[in-house]
Amino acid sequence: MDDMSESRLDLSSISGSAKGLVKGVAIVDLLAASTRPLRQTDIVGATGLPHATAVRLVDVLVELEMVRVDSRGLYSLGPRVAGWGQAFLDGLDISRLAFDLIEGLVEETNETSFMGILDRNQVLYVAAVSSPQPVRPVSRVGHRNPLHCTGIGKTLLAYSSDEKRDALLQGELIRRTPNTITDKTELLAELDVIRERGYAIDEIENEEGVRCVAAPVRDHLGEVVAAISVSAPAYRFSHEDVERFAPRVVATAMELSFRAGYRTPTSAATAAPQPPAALAAQQEGTI
Repeated sequence: MDDMSESRLDLSSISGSAKGLVKGVAIVDLLAASTRPLRQTDIVGATGLPHATAVRLVDVLVELEMVRVDSRGLYSLGPRVAGWGQAFLDGLDISRLAFDLIEGLVEETNETSFMGILDRNQVLYVAAVSSPQPVRPVSRVGHRNPLHCTGIGKTLLAYSSDEKRDALLQGELIRRTPNTITDKTELLAELDVIRERGYAIDEIENEEGVRCVAAPVRDHLGEVVAAISVSAPAYRFSHEDVERFAPRVVATAMELSFRAGYRTPTSAATAAPQPPAALAAQQEGTI
């Protein structure tokens, strides 16, 4: 199968009737990760389930409208899954999902962490945890800052479409510090760099004496909807510190993206664990 990695089940830690549930969820996961409808033989081969077990499970999933089958015998996700997905999205509060991750960043770096979103043509801070140190950037939820001179703002600009970026950058780029980029051509070149390396740096561009590193947060569609940053006084947040903390900020932003429903092609294809081949023969049980 050219667009689907094998994803066999490991039931070694599951007992009793729960195995049937795990098997059914695995089939739904498999269909969600696939870029095309699947045949029964595809499902059997990818999950390692015995043919009879797979057929029984698929029939139940079709009856429950979690899976649908067309006239060619090809299986895909059913309408019930769409309803669950929308309910999940309606209840999604990215600030709540982010808080413990931001706390973790503060514990690791000993510096202040923010999360911000795009609100009209500004950064709106929707989560913040302060550094325990007495000298620190002011962290206040609801505070706003410009896009062109903040780590979070430049991240949001970098991952916007060309049309959206042009609209957001209408008008003068106000100088906040001597380091603020006020030339649009120079700023666009900086945004290209941000996309290439995966994170943005506020090089004392928004607030005198404050340096920052920020990374993008994606939603279930892969769109960048927020960014997470670590900010600190420049005298104790050197360029070396920025490069040292940047991978951790990127990893935290990616973890939040996963919580929000984002899946890379690799993570979707390998969502189910890879068990020893011998376990396949043990999966005959009842559903």
